[in-house]
Order: sequence, then C-alpha cells, then structure tokens
Amino acid sequence: MKLSLFLFILIYSTFNLIDLPTKDNVLIIDNPAYDLATTEKFKISKIEVNPTETKIHLQWNMPEGWWVKYGKDTFIRNPETGEKFTVIRLENEEFDSKITIDSTRKHHSVFIFPPIDKGIKKLDYNDQFYGLYINAEKIKESSEPPKEVLQWMDVEFAKNKKAPIEDYEEDAFFSREPAKIVGYIKGYDPKVGFDTGIYYARNNLTREDYPITIEIQPDGKFEAKIPLIHPVKSFLLFNNRMMFFYLEPGQTLGMVLDWKKFLEVEHYNVRYYPQKSIEFEGNLASINTDLSKFQFPEFNYNEFKDNSLNLSAYDFKKYAFDIQEKNEKKLDSFIKINPISKNAELILRNENKLSAVTMVMNYLLNRNYNQKENPENKFLQEKIETAYYSFLQKLPLNTKALLINKQFSEFINRFEYADPLRFVANPKSFTPEVSALDYFIMKNIPLTEKEKGLLKPQDSFTEEYRKEREALGKKYSKEFTAYIKKYYEPFSDQMGIDFMEPWYKKDSVLVNNLHLKNDLVYDIIKTRSLKSDISRISEADKAYKYWNALSETIENDFLINEGKRIVETKFPKAKEYVDGQGTSTAIHSEIITLPDGKGKDQFYDIVDVYKGKILFIDFWATTCGPCVGMIKRMKEIRKKYENNPDFEFVFITDEAQSPVEHYNKFVKEQGMKNIHRVDTDIYNRFRQLFKFNGIPRYVVLNKEGDLIDEDFHMYTFSYELPKILEKYR
Repeated sequence: MKLSLFLFILIYSTFNLIDLPTKDNVLIIDNPAYDLATTEKFKISKIEVNPTETKIHLQWNMPEGWWVKYGKDTFIRNPETGEKFTVIRLENEEFDSKITIDSTRKHHSVFIFPPIDKGIKKLDYNDQFYGLYINAEKIKESSEPPKEVLQWMDVEFAKNKKAPIEDYEEDAFFSREPAKIVGYIKGYDPKVGFDTGIYYARNNLTREDYPITIEIQPDGKFEAKIPLIHPVKSFLLFNNRMMFFYLEPGQTLGMVLDWKKFLEVEHYNVRYYPQKSIEFEGNLASINTDLSKFQFPEFNYNEFKDNSLNLSAYDFKKYAFDIQEKNEKKLDSFIKINPISKNAELILRNENKLSAVTMVMNYLLNRNYNQKENPENKFLQEKIETAYYSFLQKLPLNTKALLINKQFSEFINRFEYADPLRFVANPKSFTPEVSALDYFIMKNIPLTEKEKGLLKPQDSFTEEYRKEREALGKKYSKEFTAYIKKYYEPFSDQMGIDFMEPWYKKDSVLVNNLHLKNDLVYDIIKTRSLKSDISRISEADKAYKYWNALSETIENDFLINEGKRIVETKFPKAKEYVDGQGTSTAIHSEIITLPDGKGKDQFYDIVDVYKGKILFIDFWATTCGPCVGMIKRMKEIRKKYENNPDFEFVFITDEAQSPVEHYNKFVKEQGMKNIHRVDTDIYNRFRQLFKFNGIPRYVVLNKEGDLIDEDFHMYTFSYELPKILEKYR
C-alpha cells in the first residue's frame, strides 16, 4: 500500500511538472520555451516526439520576397550528451530548393528527425535554438542586470573624479586622457557566435587609426579603454550592429544592451541597434539619453545618386540644403516638446549642418567619375566656379564642437582635397652648371655611345633603362661622387621639395576666393597633411625645418603638439634643437614589436607555417573595391614569383566582409594561394594589432616572423622587392 501511494505521488508530480499533452504515445509541445535563440526570422512552433520519429515545426515570419533553402545537414542535439540527430526528410518540401516568402509573410515547414528519448529534458536545434524545453519548466528570468554587474559598474564610475565638459570652447576640450566604456549584454551567451565588438578609433587631427577590440566576457560583461583626443559622438559595433554613444576624454560610460534587441534588428536586416533601447549609466548618461531621443532620417543613397545625375550643380546644392532646413524644423519641433541639454542640442545641430555640406562635397568629388560614365549628361558638363563653394561659409569652422560628430571625419577629408585647395608640393627645378655628360667629357673619361645616351636627360624611362643607369653608376661610382660633390652639394638649398609653397597658394585661395579665415579646421588640415608630407623627406633636418615653418601658421597649442609628435615619431632627435638649430638623426628600428595578447597569438597561428620566408600579408575583403582591384593587378606578378624560395603572399579576410560563395569564386579566378578566411572576432583583433580601420592593409614579415613594415604600399612592390630581398634574404 505504501509503495502504491509512493508511485502515485511520483507519477502525479511528474505530470504536474511537465504538464504536456500526449496522444497515442505522442509527446506534443506547442511553442516550447528555450534558453537561447540566435535568430528571430523563425520560431519553433511545435515539437512532436513519438517512438518512430521527432518532428520540429518551423514558423517563418519574414518580409515578402525573401527566401529560404533547407540543407540536409540540419540537426537536433541532446545538450546533456552531445548526441546529434540529422534530419531525415522534410514534410511536403524538398532539400536545397528555394522557398520564396509570399504576401502573407509567413511560411510553415516540418523537419523529420530520428526518434529521441521521450525523457530528454532539453533539445538544441541546429545551433539556432539552444535549450528547447521538452520535459522541464523554464525558470522566469529577470529583466534587470544582475546585482554584481551593477556593483561592478558603480566601482568603475567611482574611479572617475572628472566632471563632464560644460563649454566646448574650454581648453579641456582637447585632452589625451583615455576614456572608458563598461557594459553588459543581457541574455548574452558565447553560443550566439561572437565574443568581441570593435570601436574604430581615429585621430582626425593627424589621420592616425587605432581600432580597439572590445572583448565580451562569457557572462556578458565588456569593457574597453578608449583613446580619445576630444569629445566624440561615435559608434561601436557588436555583431555587425552599430550603437551610437557620446564620450569625453577621462570619462567612463556605462551601457546596458539586450540580446533580444539584437535579434529584432537581425530579423529585419537593420544595421543599427535600437538607440532608445540602450540603457546609459554614469556621468554621461544624461547627454547620451538626450542624443538618443532624436535621430535624423537615414541618408538616402539612391536618391543622392539619382540627383547627382539629374540636377544641375546649383539645384543639387539647393536639394541638399533643403533637406538640412527640413531636418532643422523637425529638430525645433522636437525640442519644444522634449527639452534636451544645450550641449546635446549643439551636437545635433552641427550634425545636421555637416551632413548637408558633406553631401555637396561628395557630389563634387563624384563628378569626375560621373562625367566619364555619362559623357552626354548636360548637367555634368557645367563648369564649377570657386564661388560655388560659398556653402562652406555655413559651417562654424572655428568652433571645436564641430569635431565631435562622426561626420566631421568625412567632411574634412573632402574639404582638404576640394578642387580650389588642390595644390601639391613638387620638387624644385634645379639645373646644374655642368651636366654629367659634359663633366665626363671634361675629365676625359672614355664612354661608349650607349653610355653617353644613358647620361643624357630623359623625359621618362623604362625598367631596363633604370637597371642600365644603375650599372653605370656602379661602374663610375668615384666619378659620380666627385661630380655630385662639386655641382650638387653646394646648391642643396636650391634642390628638394618646397613643402610650404602649396600652403602659400592655399592661404590665398582660402581668404580671397573662398572668403574663409585661417581658422581651426584649416589648421587641422595642416596637421593632417604632415604625416604624408614627411614620408617624402629622408633627412631629419629638412623635416624639422618644414615643421617649424608650418607650425608658425597654426594657433592651437594642442594641434602644434600633435604635429610635433608626428615629426618626432619618424625622426627621433639624437640631439635637442635649440632655437631650431642643431642636427638630428632618424633612428629607424628594423623590427616593429607587436603587443602580446590574443590577437598576436591568433595571427602567429596563421603565419608560423610560412616561417623561413618573407611574407607580404594582405588584409582584404571581396566587398572592398580597392582590395579586389589590387589583387587583380598583382595576379601576373604572383604567377611570376610562384614557388619563390624567399617570399610568399598571404591573404587574410573575414567572414562578414567576404561572403563564402563570392569568396570561393574570386580566389579561384585570381589563382590565390595561402588564403585565410577568419571569423569577425579574430579579424577585429587583427585590426587592433596592426592599427587599421580601412582596408586593404599590407604588412611585411621577415623570415623569422618579425614585423618589418606595418603599412606597406603594395603598388611599390616591384620597386621595393629587390631592396627587401637584399636586406632580409
């Protein structure tokens, strides 16, 4: 009697716990709960378990016209044992056939799998649903971050003793004090398929990149030290979704995200994480919340492209600024109902101004290409006068706050290369008193007719001519040295490149034609040009002389210090300058040290197999036009040097930017070897390791695997290869 009562209680308790319908020995679970999903494009609407098979019902909910295709490798798994069951068949459908979603936006499919143990507690489906509840009941989850996460954030906030900036014209606007982001993703699990985010840090004053990989802990916490030089309204990326934030040097910002929101935007293939769903914490929470309340309409690229071809230049300018005016009115109306801080309002108004001006600048930038593609287009035949650029006067070019918005990076790039300011530094014209040929004749040095021809000035020369001239130089090295010492060295000041000359011309155009002032933004253009300019200078004295002259035209002390840092990075001083006098020697390190960490380890996991050869490594993507173009141009060169014992080409891309079908087709067409397609997390770490935001990026390793060039110019490959081989072979 006691035993019967015990069995009754056990059976009653079990059914009370499961509460599942059964019919004819079939276990049916409608809309099963689950621990984790990696998609919202479909849901598991029903699971049927019987002695002969297991049925999984999929209910799709997607926009009309989208399609799905089912593979034979679909599976279910027992998460406790890891045992997998591969799909047997589909009900009323075929594998690998395209199923297009109709106007109902819904589709129902049934997958048939082998039978499973009816006592199984949970089930995984195809690494898209984890922990589907079969014989257990899900515990209700809290919608709030765990207490320990909030305490951790509070500890980080307490370390910050600095108040936010009240006035952007204060000296505190510019600062090299790093900021910090701490955050948490509710519902995160490493099984979702990513464990990093990335912030594309950039110094717009000097054109330097230093992307920061944000590592996500298994419990969903993340933190990163963010290098800043001034306040920014920017974005970071998690799972290829953008989330915007505002941050200042020296401040710590807290962000709480929700994995369910990631699924919502993935469902509709939206690029942006819903801004209003971000929970901000810390000193900057208020301004971030204010900025999240209002978003301008997304840029309509198709409309921009169409109007670029079908409007006159002046009508296009009117179109761009009409959009600005409409957006300004929307913002005015919003602020009347939803008051926001003055700094948040200033940032939004500047964003609107920058967007309009940059749109016109992009239109002008694209005109040359559009003219070539549409030679009969009457609108593109119009001549653009300097007066057209009067719209630049609409921007507050002398206010620091303009630099905060992410659009500033694009704007200043277009501004510095605008046609009215397109002056470049060229070598000075210098003709020695006596030519090399005349000198050899004067010295009675016997020459063949071919050698005489090699000594004559050439308008252009071939690779063969260069080699023959180089051989001639070695043959008569003493004579050439004596000639240069007498007829070139005394006149060194009359040779080289006058880097200040273009600035004198730009100054004149800026004031007299564009009717602008020598203001903050124009000074930034000067510091941005410095890295490129001094790359053409091999002597430290000349680099410092140029910087001393240029820095005298710059007013902002922070900009001057940034420029000084750029020069001293390339030309560290062997002796201190006093009033611009003295000498210095460039100290070049042959080996570039990479920081230890996961990124370095993963990089050498790839390249160590090629040790013993010099490596030219290409970070690229099939979706990157310049990357694809260079790979195509290098195809014959790769073929020429195939199986070379001294060096190899190695290609590294990521899954997100190189879709597998296009990738496989392209690498086959181009005959590419040593190819590596890594996941986005690994590629993010490589970006930080080698400090690149954009691609293509080329780096060179010596035979020992040491980094010898972190920013190689592949277009110079044929010219640089002999020198690299001579030094590192």
